Amino acid sequence: MSSISSDASSRGQSAKAPTHVIPIEILGVSFTIKTDEEPDYIRGLVEELKNRLSTVSNQMRIVDPLKLSLVTALLSLDELHRDKDRKGALSREYEASSLLDDLDRRLGELGL
Repeated sequence: MSSISSDASSRGQSAKAPTHVIPIEILGVSFTIKTDEEPDYIRGLVEELKNRLSTVSNQMRIVDPLKLSLVTALLSLDELHRDKDRKGALSREYEASSLLDDLDRRLGELGL
């Protein structure tokens, strides 16, 4: 998501001006964002967030909006980091496999 254009210009950055203003309502709080992302993409993120908030609220019986938001954010970050670690492990496994395949091919070329 892009920053609000006045923030970018006040810092002297030459950022592309946001092209969409999207109203959002989450946990009784209404606000708008300016972004160059597609509105449907942002609406999808909002729906996913609302679903996560609802799931955490139901599972952990949290009703305070601030606590619910913080716990949901922590769980989402945990999920993101675990996915990143898994992808890193798969990438390292692929690299090792490629190296072994390359070594095997070269040894074969040498008749070993």
